[in-house]
Amino acid sequence: MPALTDDRIQVLHVDDEVSLLDLTRECLEQSSDRLTVVHETTATAGLDVLGESPVDCVLSDYDMPGMDGLAFLDRVRARYDDLPFILYTGKGSEEIASDAISAGVTDYLQKQSGVDHYDVLANKIETAVARHRAERELRRTREQYQRLVEQELVGIYLIQNGAFQFVNEKLAAIHGYDREAVVGMSPLKLVSASDRDRVGRRLQEQLCGDREECHYRITGKHRDGSTLDLELHGGRIRYEGRPAVMGVVMNWSERDGGDE
Repeated sequence: MPALTDDRIQVLHVDDEVSLLDLTRECLEQSSDRLTVVHETTATAGLDVLGESPVDCVLSDYDMPGMDGLAFLDRVRARYDDLPFILYTGKGSEEIASDAISAGVTDYLQKQSGVDHYDVLANKIETAVARHRAERELRRTREQYQRLVEQELVGIYLIQNGAFQFVNEKLAAIHGYDREAVVGMSPLKLVSASDRDRVGRRLQEQLCGDREECHYRITGKHRDGSTLDLELHGGRIRYEGRPAVMGVVMNWSERDGGDE
């Protein structure tokens, strides 16, 4: 099973050459104190480990009896689609490398001797796991935002180049507009005159990188001219390669009105 870890990395190494397994484990754990290596001599046993224990990365030989490294990769991909898998083989060829890439291998390395080689291998493992964890966290964040958007519990916005690039229906409704009317609008148009300078400064600070996140209350402006008591949570992100601010808006006027 994929691991749910912090900074530690659990590696499953599968190779039918027993003496190499012990050497690789010792050298990898010396190269990086983040790595813990467990090993098996067959792909079938490796699949059993994946089903029972947390694993962050699979390191596999190619030429093994019963099930070779590519067949093992296919089985792993069928069950754990994005788990890092490095093919680590003594039989290197362009054909094997091409087949491995087509099958979805994360990385490919030929076996060599020497301390420097194991440093390279440890770095490949750490890089693959770091990328996998970052992608998993990004998916989790996107899912959280998607749930907020779909449930319409709070207003969601994305600001770039001085205008709303995205808002959900809730944010538009807070201010009395249709969603289509707000996209492309300056966010300062939805802020009361008394708070426009402050909000403008905060947005500029975030976009320039001087302030990563903001959390504050402002007086907003409704389409009919009435004021709104709003709480903003926003953070700096990269959107289509450029700085943007994404966040949520809670309407305390709405809550207070509902309690009366």
